[in-house]
Amino acid sequence: MCGIAGAFGGRATGEARSRAVERISAAICHRGPDDAGSCELRGRKDGGAAGTFAHRRLSILDLSPQGHQPMFDASARLSIVFNGEIYNYRELRAELAASGATFRSGSDTEVLLEGWARHGELFLPRLRGMFAFAIWDADAGCGYLARDRFGIKPLYLAETAEGLFFASEVRGLLATGCVRRVIDRAAVGGYLAQGSVPEPLTALSGVRALPAGCVVTVAVDAERATAGEPRRFAETLRTPATPPETNRARAATMVRTALENSVAHHLVSDVPVALFLSGGIDSSAIVALASRASDRPLRTFTITFAERGYSEAGPAAAVARRYHTEHAEVLLRGADVLAALPTALGAMDQPSLDGVNTFAVSSAVRRAGYKVVLSGLGGDELFAGYPDFRRAQRIAALWGGGAVLRAPARALAALVARGGDGRAGKIALSLAAGEPARAAYVASRALFAGGALSALAGRESASEAWAAGLPTPPTGLSLLQRVSWYELSGYMRNTLLRDSDVFSMAHALELRVPFIDDAVAAASMSVDDTLKLDPGRSKPLLLDAVADLLPREVWDRPKQGFELPFARWLREELRPEVHAALTSADRLARVGLDAAAVRAVWEGFLAARPGLSWSRPWALFTLVRWAEEQDVSVADADVGMALRSGVSPRARVPSAAGLAT
Repeated sequence: MCGIAGAFGGRATGEARSRAVERISAAICHRGPDDAGSCELRGRKDGGAAGTFAHRRLSILDLSPQGHQPMFDASARLSIVFNGEIYNYRELRAELAASGATFRSGSDTEVLLEGWARHGELFLPRLRGMFAFAIWDADAGCGYLARDRFGIKPLYLAETAEGLFFASEVRGLLATGCVRRVIDRAAVGGYLAQGSVPEPLTALSGVRALPAGCVVTVAVDAERATAGEPRRFAETLRTPATPPETNRARAATMVRTALENSVAHHLVSDVPVALFLSGGIDSSAIVALASRASDRPLRTFTITFAERGYSEAGPAAAVARRYHTEHAEVLLRGADVLAALPTALGAMDQPSLDGVNTFAVSSAVRRAGYKVVLSGLGGDELFAGYPDFRRAQRIAALWGGGAVLRAPARALAALVARGGDGRAGKIALSLAAGEPARAAYVASRALFAGGALSALAGRESASEAWAAGLPTPPTGLSLLQRVSWYELSGYMRNTLLRDSDVFSMAHALELRVPFIDDAVAAASMSVDDTLKLDPGRSKPLLLDAVADLLPREVWDRPKQGFELPFARWLREELRPEVHAALTSADRLARVGLDAAAVRAVWEGFLAARPGLSWSRPWALFTLVRWAEEQDVSVADADVGMALRSGVSPRARVPSAAGLAT
């Protein structure tokens, strides 16, 4: 796990481009405090400078200097900077060695580089893990950028006159001085519609995310560098090749085997591994399986709250006792959140209404001396843990076997959605989405809809555009498989994975997600929908697979989604800070928000108006504070675009200091 940065081509001189990349590297140094490296890229045909690579290393596998990056192959034709982990690198290494490859290190980076040298991008579907990387081919005179199929690891691009820059974090690109500090208004609309910026947009104009499961070629010439169209090498979820399994016992065994295999792979590390333990089925299952697979004592961490009804400390402690883990409880109070807000918001790469919990627990894990932690993210998405899975079934039954809502009814729903707000607006927006899985997902994930969004940001169709612009799942997926696809491609990728990466890496902590794995996804996709929902149990398929490993306190209780006590905190400890931001016309204008509409949201929440949850004012607050921390706005500004001007006075590197617990 690391941070990568670089530039290809452009009008800038090699020296100026290198200085710009050095500034990216400095801005993302928190991602890799163990080592740093950089190199100049040249084409063999003309010998001219073609770009720069930089790398920040968090040493996890092969702690020796042989794992240093940028890394070159034996012929010096290929060079690479790589962020992530390839969990099946040992198997791939053995295959490559059998065909004549030799290795100088024990790193997965070298396996990736050698596999590319022999097979090119055809090697990508073989990779099991999380990754984002850049490769330079000196013979071909071009570069390649790629990202894993689930989008676990981020990669952002900015094409400028001075060159095509890439980085692991958006804020790193700001440090170049070549990227305008201007907010993308369409991204703001998407953010208000769902609580995070939908890929491939980013919050900054001119910066985009490389789509998950894609590789792109960067053509470089004397004048500029240009990224071609992304080519998809793997779908988020693959259409099953065989009829779905309908036998419950066989399905549970298949899922158990896949999870055991995944957890074993995710434990591969040359440093100790810790685990997040919330007390729910997902994280408890990971702890149980890891305890059985590991030959080392495990350390577990749980966030607890003083507020009753939020903490899952009891079930988490029961799991820790059963598996004899060294267990730590991290008490998170409103006062702690308030004290840490500047640091946490400074670490926020893009605006998000989520992630504070990950920032808090990651701080505790890193202070305890760990570099790697396993998380239970992904269980709800693959095993029907969210309400939209049941909602999709109800919508499909209402519409008659899952047919798309007829066009006239959709048009009427769209008209209602434009003016609606709250529950009515969400329902109309979901009906306008058209197909049951999409409709259910939109109903669950919409934040501001229709009239409310229009009033806030002056974008009448922003919520419609977000709902209509959702990508389309592959053909051949069942109803619940399509809901899984939307959750994995939307909420999971744009919110949970993005926040998990940036808030864990703010503390130089590698966060691994065993549920978001090729084998586990394949097992989930191979099971009939009828086994994934049960009127009396949450995630019955997953529970059938692991119930024997878990204390009764974990599974014999109503599902409790992980939620922070923000509603109380916003009315008490956080109220002065949030009130100041949401009642300042100048601060709201910076991000293009209407002051009267924002005040209505804030006052409606304080008055406990029905349908106005804490997530709405908090989303508005984080948007305002993120823009201030990154010194960006919706208006054009003189941002010192010339490379030769040196470090921008606005550039800042947020501290990775932790929360007080």
